[in-house]
Amino acid sequence: MLALRRNHLLSAHLRRHNAPIFRILSLSTRTDAQLSSTISEVSAASVAVPLSLNERLTIYSQLSKARLSSLVVLTAGAGFFMMGGPISWSSFAALSVGTTLAAASANTFNQAWEVKTDAMMKRTMMRPLPRGAITTNHAVAFGAATAVTSTALLAAACNPLTASLSLFNIGLYSLVYTPMKQTSEWNTWVGALVGAIPPVMGVTAANGMLFSPEAMLTGAALFMWQMPHFFALSWRLRHDYARGGYKMIPCADPTGARTAGVIMRYAVGLTALPLAAAASGATSYMFALEGLAINAYAVNLARQFYATPSTANAQKVFMCSLWYLPAVLGLMVFHSKNWDESATQLQHEPLLQLVEGGDEPKQSTAVVATDEWTRKVNEVKAYLKEMCVHEYLWKASGDVKTDESHLFCPVVVTESAVDTVQTTRAITKDLPRAIQ
Repeated sequence: MLALRRNHLLSAHLRRHNAPIFRILSLSTRTDAQLSSTISEVSAASVAVPLSLNERLTIYSQLSKARLSSLVVLTAGAGFFMMGGPISWSSFAALSVGTTLAAASANTFNQAWEVKTDAMMKRTMMRPLPRGAITTNHAVAFGAATAVTSTALLAAACNPLTASLSLFNIGLYSLVYTPMKQTSEWNTWVGALVGAIPPVMGVTAANGMLFSPEAMLTGAALFMWQMPHFFALSWRLRHDYARGGYKMIPCADPTGARTAGVIMRYAVGLTALPLAAAASGATSYMFALEGLAINAYAVNLARQFYATPSTANAQKVFMCSLWYLPAVLGLMVFHSKNWDESATQLQHEPLLQLVEGGDEPKQSTAVVATDEWTRKVNEVKAYLKEMCVHEYLWKASGDVKTDESHLFCPVVVTESAVDTVQTTRAITKDLPRAIQ
């Protein structure tokens, strides 16, 4: 099988250089050692050919795993916006570019380490390094350049703490997680820690605080989410991972019982996240209600896989994980109490300036822009809150009363909500008579 796979790689190289097909056939009877030598020679010839700018950018994108890097930016952005406004768009831009480059660096070093194993797996055998599109030295140089650039950018435009987290994460992914995949099943937990750091970087880029509730919550969300996501994926690809020699739980789990157990535990664990977010004061209690509804659906899919470990049920869990993360992070940001605190702070800032300085308060163009953004966010939140009527519907007497403490319901009473409830009550009250 290895010889056939190497023949496939060799044929790809020869086709690129318009080589005659008989050369491929004549090599099919050689030993593995001879084939390895021949492939190395062809790879060297391939990378010796000057690459166009478009080819080079395509290779860099493949080394960076562009789609995975975009997910890293999304999670870092969630941590950043969890802190509310006013927003420093320059810091956010630096965070986005910096995390993109850091992810590119880590992914490139990962592929430079795993050239041989990538060549053995169907899903990775056509990556740039196994197919000889670029040399290992070139890839390592690209990884080093992106690591240095990302660290410098984050240190200069955000803060040294965010830059340190980025550099630590590159090292953790490249030097610990990557080789650990060949030696221990615990590599998945180390990889989950790598994925949990970007949202923490977002929080530190916004306020410089590492141990804030927002950093802990977003980091925990990413850590736990990766377990159902990755184990559902690795169950479907377990035979391919086994060919590469990876130590994964699904590779040594023919019945799927262990894999399903891990998925189920972390799916249940994720249900505590919305409750913890609300209890800590990081979000309103509305996030607890919405988060529990989403998690109930996710846990049900995990339960199905736990009851019947199959590729079809694993696919359901995996597909759910794709929309689960942006949905939960989006709701967490939307219900963050930091937006409300930011609005209050902005309202009182002109008065504080007058008290402290005695002069007419002045605002720069950048501050005005961020204030406008905060105002718009709170307008949207206020509009959506008006559509919530459950605070009144649970009152048996029908009186319009509010939960002044907002411990049970965070929604503020509004006139439109009152009108909606009264209209609904009138309709439902007359409905039985109309039926009779």
